[in-house]
Amino acid sequence: MEWKQIISGHWLEIAIALYLLGMILYGHYKGFIRLSVSALAMVITFTTIHLAMPHITSWVKNETPIYEQIRGGVETAAGLDELSDLTMDHEAENKVIEALGLPQKIRKALEDNNTGETYRIMGVTLFRDYVSEMSDGAIEIEIVGNGQLGGERDLVEGMQLGTIEMASTANMVLSNFDARFSVLDLPYLITNYETAYKVLDSDEIQGLLDSFAQESGVRVLTYGQGGFRQVIGNVAINSLADMKGVKVRVPESDIYIDTFAALGANPTPLAYTDTFTALQQGTVDAFEITPAVVLSAGFYEVCSDISMTNHLYSPNPLMISESLFESLTEEQQNVITEAAKKAAADQRQWLEDGETDTLAQLQEKGMTVNTPDLTEFQAAVESSGLYDSYKDTIGTDLFDSIQALCK
Repeated sequence: MEWKQIISGHWLEIAIALYLLGMILYGHYKGFIRLSVSALAMVITFTTIHLAMPHITSWVKNETPIYEQIRGGVETAAGLDELSDLTMDHEAENKVIEALGLPQKIRKALEDNNTGETYRIMGVTLFRDYVSEMSDGAIEIEIVGNGQLGGERDLVEGMQLGTIEMASTANMVLSNFDARFSVLDLPYLITNYETAYKVLDSDEIQGLLDSFAQESGVRVLTYGQGGFRQVIGNVAINSLADMKGVKVRVPESDIYIDTFAALGANPTPLAYTDTFTALQQGTVDAFEITPAVVLSAGFYEVCSDISMTNHLYSPNPLMISESLFESLTEEQQNVITEAAKKAAADQRQWLEDGETDTLAQLQEKGMTVNTPDLTEFQAAVESSGLYDSYKDTIGTDLFDSIQALCK
């Protein structure tokens, strides 16, 4: 390269350098001289790099055949035209990952938010392990817990947008996106585990899940469980009369509020994170949740009684973004689907088998376990008109078919 070409191609850098040099020579202040010297050094460095980079890049491309071989190999194997022009959606990412022989990595959000919900942790851990086993390590599941990716509603919305890949939440969250899911949260409709599994694995629920995937962009792969919810607090519930006026903390869900109103209690919506303190200070008399959470989250420290009201069953959906699912190969989809079903079956059995031991541990920690007759509880809900009020929202056909399965 001749010096004339350098000047014509880089006249601006040279002009700045000459200007700063002139300022140094005629400057009157030492501080300005130091500043000018620093600026001059930066300009010289920039100019040198600017001149050298085209030659370095050219050498890498022209003198190093492996550059084009790698690039061309990936493009050909992935079936893509230009890597540099890619919009890296799920489908394009998967093509490049497959071409390079890298594991398919899926981030699964677990919104436990420190609730101690070990049943969710068990479910997603089993799923992760089965996916790895069934794919021979080709698909990796990364579990991201403690609400790091947002609250439960945020996770579902993220899957719709494709920014969240998988998630595990409470079923009642899905009711905010499709009211038909409320059928699984109705009180005293599902009263035992055998009925619960029959409903969750039924054609009726599968039809709901299929239509939800198409309409919402979120696919429910399967259902694990959290078990039956009980009343825990500093009051003993041995009959329906004992529920009268009791301030029970409930989630901000219409079904939960309506359920405890029907039972004669005073339902009090409150954030879960405030519940421990509210019980400790007597702001509420009780709350409702599964026994496993009471044990793992330490609520036995501020509660004296656990009353087995079995008022609601807690199904636990395992979900995947539909855009991600559709971008997977048929073989990968089968692995994800089968691993989810296997994990759900094992998680259900694990929770059911551990229930007796959980109650025994709570008793050892000083809690009293009360077992009221639930007949009058069920009758109170049925006579309250609660089912009729949700029947239209859920859809008469779906409600009737699920109710028939529960008899």
